[in-house]
Amino acid sequence: MNSRIRFDRSDAAGIAPQTPYSLSEKINVCRGLFAFLVVSSHAWTMAHLIDRQWSTAPSFLRGAIDSVAGEGLYYMMGFFVVSGYCIQVSARRLTSGGRFPLKTYMIARLTRILPLYYAALLFAVVVESLVGAHRPPLWRSDVTGAAVLDQTLLIQGFTRTFGSFSASWSITNECVYYLLFGLLAAATAAAKSRVRPSVVGLLVTIGLAAGCQILIRTSLNSPVVIRASMLFGLGTIWFLGAIVADYAPRLPLAPIARRASACWPLILVLAMVMWYGQWGQQRNVYLTSGFAFTLMLIRFIVQEHDAGPAPKRRPRPYTEALGLASYPTYLFHGPILQGLGATFDAAGVKAAWWLYWPLATLLSVGCGWGVGLLIERPIIAWRAGVLKRLNSTPAREPGSIAVPALGVPQ
Repeated sequence: MNSRIRFDRSDAAGIAPQTPYSLSEKINVCRGLFAFLVVSSHAWTMAHLIDRQWSTAPSFLRGAIDSVAGEGLYYMMGFFVVSGYCIQVSARRLTSGGRFPLKTYMIARLTRILPLYYAALLFAVVVESLVGAHRPPLWRSDVTGAAVLDQTLLIQGFTRTFGSFSASWSITNECVYYLLFGLLAAATAAAKSRVRPSVVGLLVTIGLAAGCQILIRTSLNSPVVIRASMLFGLGTIWFLGAIVADYAPRLPLAPIARRASACWPLILVLAMVMWYGQWGQQRNVYLTSGFAFTLMLIRFIVQEHDAGPAPKRRPRPYTEALGLASYPTYLFHGPILQGLGATFDAAGVKAAWWLYWPLATLLSVGCGWGVGLLIERPIIAWRAGVLKRLNSTPAREPGSIAVPALGVPQ
């Protein structure tokens, strides 16, 4: 993504021609694209479950598509990086007079994440109750009252997810990272410490992940410990994004950062090759792709620095729309795919994988986009009022930063 990409028709949107993308616009574009890639990955998996003829395709073709899709996990790592970056930016705006308002910070985070989350959970419960015997086998997690309770309490990342709402596992991660970051920011502010909470958070998550691994390799390898190891391991990726935000002014001045950031596509390809070849454990793929997207973010910062001061202007409407659609697309796409697959099965429709894949992707993305326009905007307006009453600065954050990311609502 070159920061000097030009668009000849930008005059029609009230934007001066030859204006490069801003950093916030690039982040919103990534949010939307990552959301659509995750949806496409899950639609792909559903497609070759529905069309058994896929098993007759050449193994190289199946492996190549599986590797690029990666069950959407690469792109989730990108969202963790973006989330850490955006939370650090908004937290910096909250801090004033050397004090960090933890209560306001958590209200800002929860009012962003919860309203649409619970609406999507209700939708998933309704869909799962209707599919019956025609339920596709894509998501095999619990479809029980206990699973719904875990989802309601936001602890599904430690216990179990509810059927087609299984993509919500990352919401548990996000809530833990939000809370950990807030506590560290409040503690360092109260102690008047010069240590950055992003750096402390990275060290804490590395230590907790390593401790869980020690327990797993000794005797205490319960499912909760295994999931905690994954949660804190992925937390290192989240805090890398926060560190990038902390050191953003210095990064363009560091030659090694400039050179390394240009290599981010190659490192992402390496993660895909690792997935295809089953090299090492799956967490190595997570960490490699997370590192790739960290470098991508640094690359955006370097490009914006090199482009020089940009004139003040409104963000391009489609970049805002991409960011707005990302979170609802993420939350609602699982039940939509489940319902579509069940409908095909009940009607006896035998769709070829190459037809079902794009159809399911477009339907899920289109519904997510519609929810973003119809429901997300009122939620954002309501949230702005709540934050204004709390006299908090997030109500004045640019929309390009406050827009929710995929599973990473800001």
